[in-house]
Amino acid sequence: MEKNKFHIIVVDDTMGEKDPFVVELKLEFQQEANVEYFNDVDSAMSFVDAHMSERMILIMDCRFGSVWQGIDAVMKLREKTALIYVIMISANNVSQLSNADITSLINTDNIFFIKNTDIDGAKERVNQIKSLWDSRFDCVLEQWLLRHQKENDKVVYQKGQSGYTWSQLLNEVRLQTPVGRDFERVMNQYCISRFKQEEA
Repeated sequence: MEKNKFHIIVVDDTMGEKDPFVVELKLEFQQEANVEYFNDVDSAMSFVDAHMSERMILIMDCRFGSVWQGIDAVMKLREKTALIYVIMISANNVSQLSNADITSLINTDNIFFIKNTDIDGAKERVNQIKSLWDSRFDCVLEQWLLRHQKENDKVVYQKGQSGYTWSQLLNEVRLQTPVGRDFERVMNQYCISRFKQEEA
């Protein structure tokens, strides 16, 4: 993937590559994102698993003709990470989803819902997510590493017997491993203590 580009993954079994929804997203975000289209959940989730350490936005249809539904895939994804933003799309209003599905969506971090014909809503949500990335720890770390590439392979964090480089730590944070979560907690505490010292 080109440096600093993120992924927009569209998963829907009725659209196709040439659907205006997909084409408009490619045109709107061509300078900053790679837009990938999948017509089945399995292929899409394999792609997500292979690129888990990169920034991505998953645009997922709620319902498919297969056994594995979009909502099921998102709940499975949440077992691995809460950092990937998801825009659920549907031809139906949210009120037509089952109570269990609505509850799952409400109780899950970083999920949005739009109609599958609302291209303006999709663009608006992608831009909203981009602005959230400006202050999210993993994205700030990624931007710093892009500006300080000589630092990427320096071992800077020790956990038990293992040492981690900056680039490895970014991967650990994105995958939400125990090491990644611990490093993020330590860095947040450090930044707050530094801020307090400067304020005093």
